[in-house]
Order: sequence, then structure tokens, then C-alpha cells
Amino acid sequence: MTRAVIKFGGASLATGERIHVAARMVANSSYDEKVIVVSASGRTTDQLLDLVSSFEERMDEMEYAEILSMGERTSAKVFLSALKAMGVNAVSLDPTSEDFPIITDANYLNAKVDLQATREACQRILTKWLGRSTVVVPGFVGRHGSHTTVLGRGGSDITATVLGNCLEADEVILVKDTQGVMSADPDVVPDARPIDRISIAETYALAQGGAKVVKPEALFYKGDKQRLRIVRFGCPLEEDGTEIVGSIHPTNPSFERKTGLSELTVVCESGLEVLSEVIGRLGVGVKGVGTGRTTITLFVYGTSWQELCQKAHGIRGIKAVSGRNGIGYVDIVHPRLVDEPGVVAKAATMLSLHGINIIEVTSSKGGLTFFLEDGLVDTAYRVLVENLVVG
Repeated sequence: MTRAVIKFGGASLATGERIHVAARMVANSSYDEKVIVVSASGRTTDQLLDLVSSFEERMDEMEYAEILSMGERTSAKVFLSALKAMGVNAVSLDPTSEDFPIITDANYLNAKVDLQATREACQRILTKWLGRSTVVVPGFVGRHGSHTTVLGRGGSDITATVLGNCLEADEVILVKDTQGVMSADPDVVPDARPIDRISIAETYALAQGGAKVVKPEALFYKGDKQRLRIVRFGCPLEEDGTEIVGSIHPTNPSFERKTGLSELTVVCESGLEVLSEVIGRLGVGVKGVGTGRTTITLFVYGTSWQELCQKAHGIRGIKAVSGRNGIGYVDIVHPRLVDEPGVVAKAATMLSLHGINIIEVTSSKGGLTFFLEDGLVDTAYRVLVENLVVG
């Protein structure tokens, strides 16, 4: 038996014709048990927001959430009707019912899912339908007691991955208008290409960087052994698309350490102007780069500092170079590092309390690297692994 959670976004449901295509995709799919998550059609949620935000008076949050939920709830009813018209045995669930499985806290307009309560509700409510009926669930919405809540913009992705997690689904499928995760925005880069396989950390970084791939928070609910795929609207759901692999621990980052690097320091009038030429001249593996107003520091694999100085010296705009060997690093990777305030200070304080001096810190989406003297790397690695948590 294969169990799948399949999510259709608003663009996929923007017209009656597209709803018919989406329903046919579900009807023709080979999965034994199907849960369908639907977003509001087209720009429905934006239109509801525009209407409500025009009021001068402050609206009660429970009523506000009830109004915003109408787009997805209407989509669920329409999609249910489309499936039934095709002869599919189907049911839909609504947050006004005690049988609605997404349980949240009382933050009505930006609710957080209570995962344990939702898991229990899914096992109690949804499993009795699966195998007998296709279940249609409105995305974006939840239930707190007898009141409707909403999960915030992009919340339908969260609905899909939460249901996939709580139902231990074999697959979660997000249906998009692209061929999957693309190497760039095809509206900006015409020759952007689809990516067959991408890690969950890489996907999170792209999403945090502005790519409209998936709601970043939705990725935290993906099961370790569960397939998460993005497939193109109108194609068979079993087609490959892009598979997002791996999973994210809620609080524990992954760590890596290495020793034996060299450091090159460059003094110049404008660091950024000469950086590309320096890296091109070195022709070796650069692990990290630190830039200041008039300095550049590079940490490099496999080449002595003397050779680095010889290669960099004489580049136009460089005043002086120096270097040293015996540098190592500890890498820390976790998607929540992107948006957690104070995490660098937290890690640096842990190291300073153990007498460990940091030579340089570099960062990118979801990753931090601390450069240290070789002899301190093992101790720093142990301190951070034992103490640093995020979230």
C-alpha cells in the first residue's frame, strides 16, 4: 500500500479548467491512499486580505482568521465536487468540524501546529477514510478548540508536510507550475534547468534567499525516510520532478571539522575590487573568505602560506601580503541558523569560556564556519557538539 499527500497551490487551481486537470491528475494516479491538500484559488487570499485590511477598525483575530480561511475551504469543496464528478469516492474536511485533524495553538493569524495532538487526530480521523476515499483537506487552516486558525502565508505547504509526517506517508508531493526546483528563476534566467535531486538544507537556503520553492518552515516536518517531491502541474504525479532528500533535526545542527589549512592576509585599498583576481590567481581550493574595508583573509586547502604569498604578491591594488600555516575550522550547518538572532554570539561565547580564540568567522545561508588554530579544533568541535542547539 502506498500512501501519498498531494498538495496543489493556488496557481494550479486558478480556473475551472485547471481544477479539472488537477482532479484528473489525482484520479489517474496509482497511489492506494491519497490525501489532497488545496490552496485558495488564484489570488483569493490576497483579495480577502485587501478587503479586511481596508477596515479602519481593528477586527477580532478569531473573525479575521475565519474570513481568511474561506479561500481554502471553498477550494476544498470545489475540488471534492470535481473528484466526485470523475467517479472518485472522496470526502472533504473542514476546520469547523471536530474531525479536522490540524490542531494548533491559539495564535489565530499565525498559528503553530501542535504536532503531537495533530498526529493523534490524524490517526483517529484520517486513517478510517484512507483506502476507501480520497480525503481533501484545505491547506493553510487549522483548529484550536472550536475555532478556526490560519498558519500564515504559504501555510498550505506546512499542512502537506505535517500531514505527511503524522500519517507516515510514503510521499509528499507538491505540485507547481515549474518542472521542479529550478537552477534559477526561469523568468529571470531563460535557460534555467530543473534539478533532479537537492538536499533539504540546500532547498531551505534557496527558499530563504527568495526562491519560491517551498515554505521554509514546511521542510522541518519531512520524515527522514519519506520522499518529498516537486512535480509539474499537468504531468503524472508519479513522474520524478525534483526530489528533496534528507531531513532536518529540530534543534541539533550538523558539524564538520578539518585541520591543515593555510591563511593568506591581503592588504589593499579596496578588498572587494581585488578579491576575484586573488582567488583566480591562487587556483586552489578556498574554504572561506573574510573581507574588511582594506583587507582580505583567505583560508585555503593544500598550499603553504609562502606559496600563497608568492602567487598573490604583485596583483594590482595589493599593498602587502602575509600568511601562516596551521589553521583549521569547525563547520556548523542548520537551516535555522539563517534566521536565529544571536547564534554566532552564543557559539563564540561557548568557545571563549574554554579559552579558544577565533581567528575568523564566515557564514552563508544556514552555515557558520569558525576558523581556529589547528591545535584547538578538536576541543572546539567537542564544545559545540555538546552544547550548541538552535530553535
